[in-house]
Amino acid sequence: MINRPIAGSDEIATLVLVWLTFLGGAVAQRKRAHPSVSLFVQRLYPSAETYVDAATRLVEVFFFACICWQSVALFRLRRGEPSAGAGFDMALYPGALIVGVAASLLFAIGQLATVERRPLLVVLAGSVVLVALGALTTGLAGVRLAAINSTALLIVGFALLLILNAPLAVALGFPALLYLMILGGPNLLVLPQRLIAGADNFVLLAIPLFILAGALMETGGISRRLVDLAMAIVGHLRGGLAHVTVVAEILFSGISGSTTADVAAMGSLLIPSMERAGYGREEAVSIVSAASAMGILVPPCLLMVILATIADISVTALFLAGFLPAAVLAAALMLLIYVKARRQDWPVAARASWSGLGSATLHAIVPLMLPVLIFGSIFTGAATVTESAVLAVVYALILGVFVYRETPLAALPKLFLESAVLSAMSMWLIAGASVFTWLLARDQVPQVVSAMILAVSGQKWFFLVASVVIFTFFAALLEGFPAVII
Repeated sequence: MINRPIAGSDEIATLVLVWLTFLGGAVAQRKRAHPSVSLFVQRLYPSAETYVDAATRLVEVFFFACICWQSVALFRLRRGEPSAGAGFDMALYPGALIVGVAASLLFAIGQLATVERRPLLVVLAGSVVLVALGALTTGLAGVRLAAINSTALLIVGFALLLILNAPLAVALGFPALLYLMILGGPNLLVLPQRLIAGADNFVLLAIPLFILAGALMETGGISRRLVDLAMAIVGHLRGGLAHVTVVAEILFSGISGSTTADVAAMGSLLIPSMERAGYGREEAVSIVSAASAMGILVPPCLLMVILATIADISVTALFLAGFLPAAVLAAALMLLIYVKARRQDWPVAARASWSGLGSATLHAIVPLMLPVLIFGSIFTGAATVTESAVLAVVYALILGVFVYRETPLAALPKLFLESAVLSAMSMWLIAGASVFTWLLARDQVPQVVSAMILAVSGQKWFFLVASVVIFTFFAALLEGFPAVII
């Protein structure tokens, strides 16, 4: 903006992001907070679930130990190599991996030690037998297990770990580790290199910044003022609070950029209100969940940032493309709510007076200036997406701490820590997916899938339908970030 960039500032920023990713990932490991799919394990008998838990924790220990081992080798290789801009030692990148993953390894070992003795011994014995059989087979053949289909190893390994409730980052990274160890090809150093490369991206700085901005808005009274405005606009309709949820979600999504922050802010305010008004809890939760889907359509959106990064397309173009489908989804939701409200006689609130509407608008006008600031700076080219995320953090901090005074200074350290851990969980997914997708690309899987789709039909509509079907399958099992990346 001032045409005086600080030399190496982007390198310093991405280095901080890499350290945040792996240190925050260690904190998440300590809390067992990394996202996973527990749908299948929950249907097992408790005794069987104990064995599965022992197996997944053993996989985590082995995975983290191998990363530490190769990260030390990468550290030695890059020590003394200066960065291009700031001139710091490039060994600081694998250093972040060593410190963060070593801490994760210690926590994983401690968690493994809490598993019941019998399941742990059975799983350990089974692992030793499998390794011995693999080594024996390799020795008798005199060659590596090249007959194993590498793509099948990746996909089947990922699916199996997904079913066994392993953390998604481990489910993505561990099959890649087996690929490199069993099938050979690339050096094992690829593992730490790709993990670092997954997090070392300036555009991805927008992820922790928008997550922090959303958390500041949630605690700073901004979300409540937006809900009050939505209530004044549509609260008098049949099923008014349900309509308020949709409108408030549109307003808040245009500020936070984080779907997690959207759900937390809207859910904490509107679900209790809907229950008090006579809505069933299941109905209230379903309305908030459906409305929160607009969080990935209304810019700024973190998934759009990730998609733009991996597909090498304009973030601004994606942001502009999100408005129309968001409007269509909002209209469809409000139509469905209106029909259900009339059939089930949902409650109606009193129409807001003109003075009430004016007061709600006046209180919300300052928060609503933030989307104008974000979109204006991005669409005019005055700031990048990452820089606009910084503006969002500063704006939300000033409003919450100094203007509305609803965020005490003493609460900021805890809020920053929680946002950092949440960001690290997302970044770990991206890092793990970076290794996984790199190996898929090495085996030319994307080209094979594209060729299969084109062989059936080269029409744009078919590609669109196929993309929707494939993504629906992945999104039913995975978080948005790894689903988009894969």
